[in-house]
Amino acid sequence: MHEALLYQKLKNKSVRCLTCQKKCVVENNGWGFCQTRINKDGRLYSSIYGIVSSINLDPIEKKPVYRFRPGSMCLSLGTYGCNFRCQFCQNSEISYVDCSLLNLKNEKYLSPAQVVKMAIKLKADGIAFTYNEPAIWLEYSLDCCKEIRNLKLETRNFDMYTCWVTNGYATTQAIDVIAPYLDIYRVDLKSPSDNFYQKLIGIPRAKGVFDTTKYVHDKYPKIHIECVTNIIPGWNDDEKDLKNIAAWIVKNLGSQTPWHVTRFFPHARMTDTPPTPIKTIMKAKEIGQKQGLAFVYGGNL
Repeated sequence: MHEALLYQKLKNKSVRCLTCQKKCVVENNGWGFCQTRINKDGRLYSSIYGIVSSINLDPIEKKPVYRFRPGSMCLSLGTYGCNFRCQFCQNSEISYVDCSLLNLKNEKYLSPAQVVKMAIKLKADGIAFTYNEPAIWLEYSLDCCKEIRNLKLETRNFDMYTCWVTNGYATTQAIDVIAPYLDIYRVDLKSPSDNFYQKLIGIPRAKGVFDTTKYVHDKYPKIHIECVTNIIPGWNDDEKDLKNIAAWIVKNLGSQTPWHVTRFFPHARMTDTPPTPIKTIMKAKEIGQKQGLAFVYGGNL
C-alpha cells in the first residue's frame, strides 16, 4: 500500500479521489471505480504501487509515437486496473482486473530504481507507462520519472525520456504533478460524441478528455503530444465526427500535432463488431490532411 497523492478527506472517514475526473467518493474500507485505490481509515491508498503486470522493450512507434526520437526503444510498463471500461479494450486482460480480488503479494514488484536500472541494462532510450491507464499509477510513474530526472542531473550524457500513453481523463491536479517530469503525452481522442463515451466507455462526456489535452498543450508546451483515434465501424467512423476531431486538433494543439487513425479489431466485449475497413482509414487520413494536419498516420494496417 502506498498513500495516494491526490485526495480529499470527507466526513465519516470517507474520501474523494482527485486523480481522475471520476473523482470517486470512497467510503471507509471501500474501493474506487478503478479497483486500485482503497480507503483505509480515512486515508486513500494505491494498492498497485510497483505492481507490474506487463513489461516489454518496444519501439517508440508502437505506442504509437512517430515524431519524438523515431527509431528509439522504450521500456514499456503496465499494471492492473483502469478508470475506463472500454467495451473494445485491446488489453482487457489487465485493465478489467479487480485488484481487490488479487493476491498482490504474488505479483511482480519493481521499485522505481529497479525499473530505471533495467532500462539502462537493456539500453532503452526511454520509459513508457502504457498497456493500461497510467493515471491510476500516478504515484509510481511519478517516482520512476523522478528517478530518471535525478540521473539526468547527475550525468550530463544521460538522456532517457518518459512517456504516458493515456486515455486523457486525469484531473488537471494529476497533470500538474506528473507534467514537470514528462516528455511525451500520447492521448486517445476516441470520439467527439458524448454518446460514444457513455455507451462504450462509461463516462458522461467527451469534453473532459479534450479539455485536459488542451490543458497539457497550453500549460506545458515542452511536452510532445500525439493523438490516436481508434475507428470503430458504426460508432466513430462518421466523416463529420472525424472532421471535428481533426479540426479540433488543428485549432487547439496545432497543425504539426500527429494524429493516428487506427483500425479496430474485435476484442473484449465487442467481438461481434467487424474490423475497420482499410478504406475507412484511408478516408480518415484524407480528412485529417484536408483539415490542415501535417502528420496523419494510418495504424493497425
